Amino acid sequence: MAFSIRTLKIRQQILLLTLPPLLVLLCAVGLFLYAYWLASTTMRAARWSADSIVASETLLRDLTEADMAVREYLYVRDSQSLHHFSNAILHIARDLSELKALETTNASRAAAIDSVQAGIASWESNVVDPTLGAAQNGVSVSIGSFLKQSDDRMSQLHKALVNQLTQDQTQSAELTLKARAQMRRALWFGVAVALLFGLLLLYLTRLVSQVIAQPVRQLIEASDRVSRGDLQPVLPPPMENEFGALSRSFSHMTLALRRDREDLAALNHFSEVVTQCTSEEEVYDQVLHSLQDRFRPRQVIIFRLKAEEDFLEAKAALAPLPEALRGWPVIEGRHNCKAVRMGRAFSVNDVASEPLCPSKFALPQQGSYYCGPLIAGGIIIGAVRLEGVEGRWTPERESLLESYLSGAATALSNLHNLQSMRQQANIDPLTGLYNRRFLEEYASKWMAMARRKGLPLGFLMMDLDHFKSFNDIYGHEVGDRILRQFSRTITQATRETNLAARFGGEEFVVLLPDTDAKTCLMVAERIRKAVEHMTVPSGSDKPLPQITVSLGVAVYPEHGETLEEVLQASDKALYESKREGRNRATVYIPQAEAAS
Repeated sequence: MAFSIRTLKIRQQILLLTLPPLLVLLCAVGLFLYAYWLASTTMRAARWSADSIVASETLLRDLTEADMAVREYLYVRDSQSLHHFSNAILHIARDLSELKALETTNASRAAAIDSVQAGIASWESNVVDPTLGAAQNGVSVSIGSFLKQSDDRMSQLHKALVNQLTQDQTQSAELTLKARAQMRRALWFGVAVALLFGLLLLYLTRLVSQVIAQPVRQLIEASDRVSRGDLQPVLPPPMENEFGALSRSFSHMTLALRRDREDLAALNHFSEVVTQCTSEEEVYDQVLHSLQDRFRPRQVIIFRLKAEEDFLEAKAALAPLPEALRGWPVIEGRHNCKAVRMGRAFSVNDVASEPLCPSKFALPQQGSYYCGPLIAGGIIIGAVRLEGVEGRWTPERESLLESYLSGAATALSNLHNLQSMRQQANIDPLTGLYNRRFLEEYASKWMAMARRKGLPLGFLMMDLDHFKSFNDIYGHEVGDRILRQFSRTITQATRETNLAARFGGEEFVVLLPDTDAKTCLMVAERIRKAVEHMTVPSGSDKPLPQITVSLGVAVYPEHGETLEEVLQASDKALYESKREGRNRATVYIPQAEAAS
């Protein structure tokens, strides 16, 4: 953007700085012109006085020469003298013309010149011409009378011319003194004006410097504080000029930086909290709380993608879902969710005029909404929808939302991976049942619960009969096939509340909460009979012989106070079943009871 004095709002301050020097310059030029005019006037007056004096002196000299030429002629009668007289008269006429030209502006002086001219003409016509005419005609002339008359007239003329010279000299002196006085006054006036404007310029410069320098200094200090991380600097007060615009722009910038810092701090806190969550529900609660705190939406819905079933299930919502959707809160087909299908965020800033998501799942009737995918490791695991007022989802908010959703997706993915790792650590890879380590941890928890509630906890320990011979005769592949089929048979013959685990080799344990010895024996018999009817393909033309299982039953706390004691009791009962011929279930009988 181009700036000029006309477009700048601080032009008043700039003009306050530029106008005083301009005025001082104009005053200096004016003083120079005035001084030049005074000098010119003085020079004209001096030339006029000099020319008037010279002309007067020349007139006196020519007049004297004319008088002397007449006298010479009267004495010597030489015609050359008459020639000199004629030349002198011509010079006198020229001198009078010059004096008249010099005195045209002064009426009194012009009148004096006219008087002198009249006196000369009278002298010439009344004194000189009669005398010369008589002399030339041979008439006797009285030289003494002529001299007396001529001297009287010449005395008057000389006196008049001398007065003229004196006046000229006096006037010249007065003009010179006046010009000098005027020059001095102009000089002092110029010095006074220069001092006045200098002081005014100094005052205005200081005033404008404060007006301009103070906001500039405040902006520099504010910039320095922002560079050190202080996002609440002191800014110049509001002004309707460019400094005000800079101040407002700086304020908007610091406000945006503070928002970014707050958003970053909130995002870091969110990331830290969700990484400490131990369940999906806890992550969902934290996501709902954080999104509500930062974005103030009307509704937030978190969807979980069920890839195998090809649908998205609403796992959590900020506001209750419509009654019709609570029983089956599902978007059928992942392609119906635009964010999941495209793999990027989808937003509608005005639901009344823009195309909506084809899912039709609880879409808002007014305002706007944003739907972003939950992506972890390049795999889409769900989506989150936020609803707000019209025009709510700006690129800045969408970018911040992506960061929140990325953190949530990472936390959920980590939980799934952790759960999968835990499951792998607790599951026997061959049979798919829990392993011994998990059984012991789980049984210890149930024993503590049974102790508090005073309830029994049953244990079934079982072992496949003659399993070693199956491995030796048919191979380990068939043996593994038998173990897998046996594991499925146990799971089908027990309830979901019961826990089946591979204890080691061909030994298995079933944990039966809230079950006494009599009921445990019934479950054991059900498993035994199910195993008798179990068929396992041998992988050859020769079928496998019948597979049977022996079982031992023990109950906490009747047969032991600790897990080790109860497991030993069930193992002894299993040994008793083996000793009695296998393919049977036996309840543990303490040695004292057995002896009696």
